[in-house]
Amino acid sequence: MILAVSALKGGPGKTTFAVNVAAGLALKIGGRTPRPRVLLVDLDPQAHAAYWALGKSRGDPLPRVEEDLSAHLLGSARGSPLDIIHPAAFPESGNLDVVLTRPQGMAQAERVLTSDLAEGIYALEEYLEPLRGAYAVIVVDTPPSAGAMTLNALVAADAVLIPMELTKMGVDGLRETLAVVEKIRRRHNPEMRIVGIAPNRCDFRRSETNDIYRFMRQQYKDLVLLPVAERAQVAYASSLRRDIFTHLGSTQDQAVVEMRRVVEAVAQRLGLR
Repeated sequence: MILAVSALKGGPGKTTFAVNVAAGLALKIGGRTPRPRVLLVDLDPQAHAAYWALGKSRGDPLPRVEEDLSAHLLGSARGSPLDIIHPAAFPESGNLDVVLTRPQGMAQAERVLTSDLAEGIYALEEYLEPLRGAYAVIVVDTPPSAGAMTLNALVAADAVLIPMELTKMGVDGLRETLAVVEKIRRRHNPEMRIVGIAPNRCDFRRSETNDIYRFMRQQYKDLVLLPVAERAQVAYASSLRRDIFTHLGSTQDQAVVEMRRVVEAVAQRLGLR
């Protein structure tokens, strides 16, 4: 199962969702025997999700391997898809992996794939196909634009999760994202489905937030997941290069409760028990 996390406007915490949902799914299914694994793939040339999942910050040394994801997307890799996969630094269940990406290589790959998009749009699907059997879920973080990398993710995905802010710009960004999703459905991937629209960084002290949330529930019904508030602990966990579940453990802190609700909803809609 391939889950794309996509939003065409910056600001809704897309990478935070991708990393925490991947970690949460790994924890949820980690107790099974044999233990299934979750893979995180970062298509954003900035590579924030990949660095975060490896427990590193920009500028820290990455694993010393010759190739990264960009070589596989461009068809120049000499190794196998497994050669660029590394264990994530979290969660404690130990069943989350991450694909190695480097910003410079991914930026070049995006330029090349954009120049021949008719063929380049299938690059990620070709890389992930042999990995499907090895992972229960593959979570793909995407750039905040409808460029070659995001289109690759949507072509490959079985499902898409769309984070959004409850603002006027957030609603506009959601509509743009839904339009691109529908276009990919019609032309390339008719089986792809939306597992949820995830309101994030919500501040219900503001009347606009409450009004937009009511509108979203009326307009999109059960597609709208329960909201996640703007919480300092989420940002602090990110600064420590941890997911929220590793950072706060099994406490009932609202940051954990709210993100766990998202993970549970996504798992249910993906058919993961």
